[in-house]
Amino acid sequence: MGFLQSCRAAAAAIVFIGAINAPRAGAQAIVRGVLYDDSTGAPLRGTVMLVDPATDAPVVYSPTDSLGTFELKARDGAYRIAAIHEGYTRIVSAPVSLRNGERMTIRVPIASSGDPRHQIGVVEHVRPADAAPGAGARAALDHTGYAGRKLSGLGLHYDRRDFEKSTAATLGEFLQAVPGLFVGDPTSTRSMRMTRSTNTALGRSSLASSLSTCHVGWFVDGYRVDIPGRADPMTDGLGQFDLRSVQAVEVFRGVSEMPAQFAAPDLNCGAIAVWTAKT
Repeated sequence: MGFLQSCRAAAAAIVFIGAINAPRAGAQAIVRGVLYDDSTGAPLRGTVMLVDPATDAPVVYSPTDSLGTFELKARDGAYRIAAIHEGYTRIVSAPVSLRNGERMTIRVPIASSGDPRHQIGVVEHVRPADAAPGAGARAALDHTGYAGRKLSGLGLHYDRRDFEKSTAATLGEFLQAVPGLFVGDPTSTRSMRMTRSTNTALGRSSLASSLSTCHVGWFVDGYRVDIPGRADPMTDGLGQFDLRSVQAVEVFRGVSEMPAQFAAPDLNCGAIAVWTAKT
């Protein structure tokens, strides 16, 4: 059953929805926020869910109140954030990883037709105290294969030592200084394109055309989060990541630099891998 069918079934079967929303032991990650009309900004009554990326099935849901507010609780894992409202186009994000003790406050736009113009906005993102950068985080990072890829000399690799020397406050601001990467707007990953393989002899218009068609893949903690062929609000907002929450970043500028772990047929222009403080 696809996601939309799952949503319709959920809306029609209140007993089923209540069952999947039953309290679960150890559900410590919390996502709360507001659902609102994308065009007017008015809060909406609707349903916000965490969806299993593998099955498109709702895992936990929350109806919103008259102020559009909701709260979701879930265990460690990767989820899509989804929302439905009668008469509106459903919205579903790229997968996001949640950890026990993590708290995220978001604003979720939904449109009466088509995709919303605004992105899902992260108002607050609090990670567990033990997620602070340190020996434990570095050891966890080593298990991702980061050290081996850095030694291979393929791609560009940055970690806490590089971040601490930078004046950047967000991931997008830090990426502005990365060679071979064009960042039009540090708050929006949609504006970021690889330039390393672009022919420098191209004219300005040809260069702009080349950049506009060069899709960059995005990975967070080893999971691909961008949706091929589609701009989605959650991936677009990665540029606003607080740099203090990032343990390392890897930038692979084209097929020649891409390791097998991140390679995909549609990622000829490269990819960016972000490792959070708790990997």
